[in-house]
Amino acid sequence: MNGRKERPDVIGWGITRNCNLSCPHCYSASTRRLKDELTTRECLKLVDSMIDLGVQTIGWTGGEPLLRYDLEEIVFYAKSKGNIRSGVTTNGIPLTERRALSLRQAGVSFIQISLDGSTPERNAQMRNATKEDFHRIIGALRTCQKLGFKMSLAMMLGVENLDDGPEFIRLARREGVPYVRFCGFVPLGRGRKTEIVRRLCFTQETLPRLKSFFEKALSNSNPIVMPDPGFGPLPTDYCFHPCVSGVKTFYLSSVGDVYPCTSLLDKKFLVGNVRERTLQDLWNDPGMTSLSSFPKEKITGYCSECRYLESCRGGCRGITFAHTNDLHASFPLCLSRLESRRPFPAYPAT
Repeated sequence: MNGRKERPDVIGWGITRNCNLSCPHCYSASTRRLKDELTTRECLKLVDSMIDLGVQTIGWTGGEPLLRYDLEEIVFYAKSKGNIRSGVTTNGIPLTERRALSLRQAGVSFIQISLDGSTPERNAQMRNATKEDFHRIIGALRTCQKLGFKMSLAMMLGVENLDDGPEFIRLARREGVPYVRFCGFVPLGRGRKTEIVRRLCFTQETLPRLKSFFEKALSNSNPIVMPDPGFGPLPTDYCFHPCVSGVKTFYLSSVGDVYPCTSLLDKKFLVGNVRERTLQDLWNDPGMTSLSSFPKEKITGYCSECRYLESCRGGCRGITFAHTNDLHASFPLCLSRLESRRPFPAYPAT
């Protein structure tokens, strides 16, 4: 195959915008299925292209991916034809025992359940879910463990529910879940609304609480705590993982739009659409690696003077852009800034 040497090991595929919840912070603003979503036939053809590209794992997201009733057919095709592994991120509500068994038989090996509170009341507050939904989710979690899935719980952690973080870890421990992923609030989709930003986004006054939480949470081994890029570099060494957007990963939307990764879903970073160009052509497009190769020397503000810049490289540029509309800006919620007690810039108006 012609093109560059890098291969996309793990990709995210938002298979549908249809969702049975309406979380106020949803980065994709998912509600209903879009009229022009990829058909089953188109999806299977894309899997063939992914096999040619060398994709090893697909992370199925949405919307709610379980509302695509051809999901198992596509998963099975990817597994049987290309030995592509599959993991599913779900809110857990449609995950009945029958559906879980169907996913297992199709070839899904990993399931992440999104739950934004340790109790029915806290989850309802964050996700517009019902108390009954909470108990369905816990039941789904136990079913998946019984069927042998690898499991994690994911929680969107903002100012409003930070106090529930320790109890969420204890919930995972009680249920025997080995991994907890804390997702940082990113102002995309419905999360762009000013009232949601005020509810969830950390400020200079509230960041010390977040730092204190992570200093304790990251010492856990049962469960292991995995923060996502929305929080930026974290204590104590303020390192950040190498950017693999468009190098080891990409994101495919339900209508065929391709972005370098799930942190770069603004139209500014759209590489193209699979209905107009081949997946191989899109993978070789220079737009795929424009952010992963972003030089840290072009970052302005306090990051440019920070002693951690070499190791953290200013955090995720996509997350920074979502908060500031400026690719060159310093990471707006950096916890290392607390050491110097220097003032933070004002949060941009939305």
